[in-house]
Amino acid sequence: KWIQVFQPEIYSKIWKVIVPKDFINYKFTGSIVIDYSEASGSFLMDAKTKQWSDDLIKLVGIDGNKLPEIHAAYDVIGKVTPEVSRLTGLLEGTPVVGGGGDMLCMLLAAGITQKGRASDVTGTSSIMSVFTPEPVFDPRLMNLHHVMPGWIPFGIIDSGGGSLKWFKDSFCQSEIAEAKKRNIEVYDILNEMAAVVEPGTEGLIYFPYLMGERSLGTPYARGVFFGITPRTGKGAMVRAIMEGVTFELRRTLEIVENAGHQVNVIYHNGGGANSDLWSQIKADIYQKKVATFETSEGGILGAAILAGVGTGVYTDPPSGVEQCLRIAKEFLPRPQYRERYDAMFTLFKDLHDRIQEPYNQLARIP
Repeated sequence: KWIQVFQPEIYSKIWKVIVPKDFINYKFTGSIVIDYSEASGSFLMDAKTKQWSDDLIKLVGIDGNKLPEIHAAYDVIGKVTPEVSRLTGLLEGTPVVGGGGDMLCMLLAAGITQKGRASDVTGTSSIMSVFTPEPVFDPRLMNLHHVMPGWIPFGIIDSGGGSLKWFKDSFCQSEIAEAKKRNIEVYDILNEMAAVVEPGTEGLIYFPYLMGERSLGTPYARGVFFGITPRTGKGAMVRAIMEGVTFELRRTLEIVENAGHQVNVIYHNGGGANSDLWSQIKADIYQKKVATFETSEGGILGAAILAGVGTGVYTDPPSGVEQCLRIAKEFLPRPQYRERYDAMFTLFKDLHDRIQEPYNQLARIP
């Protein structure tokens, strides 16, 4: 649509609009297709028919003929052509499987393949994703079609693990120096400091909105420490960051469960999963079992599983995942902290809602 408005001379020449992986597939096979996960991300796919929506295309005002056919992510969409074989050394006739979006391939590899399972990815951004048979229609959430039958409603924080990195870079120079002397990661020292702080951090609450909010609040939101006292030290602030990011992700979990989708286990991966302390905090706040993985190949493994399904190595994506999934550790919720964390979560949501308009007012100050 942007090209249509601002570069009409290019728009008039467009044959098909595809994402990068599908351009590579096209060059390998000559086939122009897209999978359900990427098509759903365009917001032009009908969630019921799983085909392009004439109504949405008309609403946007683009030419629907420029969109490719939609296939399952594990479909064989073609074979390596003779020309590509000469250029790359790949065997002519090798089947090419369509593949899916990076996030959805990662969730496949993380075992998010059936009801009751959710994923907490704590990287620079942090994402809570849940497997559901159908989309969860709530304006506070986003939904993408999975790379297998099913949907992924999710919420995202653009500065989840990024909040901890910001704190480390801005306030922990002495810890960085100590880590170099001890030949360890500085995050190991921050974990040590936070581990001696009581759960709940004496009421210190962190709101992880260094880069605003996408759908659960205003884009003008900012990071906030609420409840600082003279007793507050670096360890307390590190723990508050870990707890605050988890409170924020719990909001997504609560919305999905209130829509009728009970979650029993949460698979934790990303850089945050390297911290046993953070995984235990998540188990305590979610009051659910949290599991981490032996390795974290992420999207690469998910794409390989899809290729295996398409070529008959695996019967279907879930069976391929179960053969590849390797759990490293499990963290069980400690019931003695449930009441405290539930009370703090309630306060977290109340404060969040109260401060939305002040965020907007702050953004309007010249």
